[in-house]
Amino acid sequence: MYVSCAQGNKEVDEMKARRTRTLRGQLEVLGGATTARRNLIAADGLINYGLRITNFQVWPVDPANDFISILSYETIPAGSQMNASDNRQFGWTVGNGGDNVLTAFLDPDHIINRDMFLSMVQTAPGVYNYLIEMQVYELTDDEAIISIIKETSQS
Repeated sequence: MYVSCAQGNKEVDEMKARRTRTLRGQLEVLGGATTARRNLIAADGLINYGLRITNFQVWPVDPANDFISILSYETIPAGSQMNASDNRQFGWTVGNGGDNVLTAFLDPDHIINRDMFLSMVQTAPGVYNYLIEMQVYELTDDEAIISIIKETSQS
């Protein structure tokens, strides 16, 4: 959308940022397993409100544990890998407990307006903390539809 002003035409971002929300908690990978999943946000039917993840952190209670965590629009099947070409995945953290190295990656070009899942894959059994910061956005009908299409598209 373009608007006229004294300085000429300027493109205006129609999404309007609202408040910040956080999700935090723990997810347990049971002994003998290497995966765990949690549905963090359930669809509320309000497609004109979306969330953009601004910060994603995961860390183990036992700092020696290795882990991989994935934020996604859908559940990630057991045995899955971090896959940046999979449009369902938009956030990743990797922890190498032995070296105390934590690495996080987050796709800044995503809006969630239905479901979001946290999956632990190829992860040592144990308890893992998570903290997710989100910015709430008000979306136009067109932006909401594009966001839903992007959520369900696969590469």
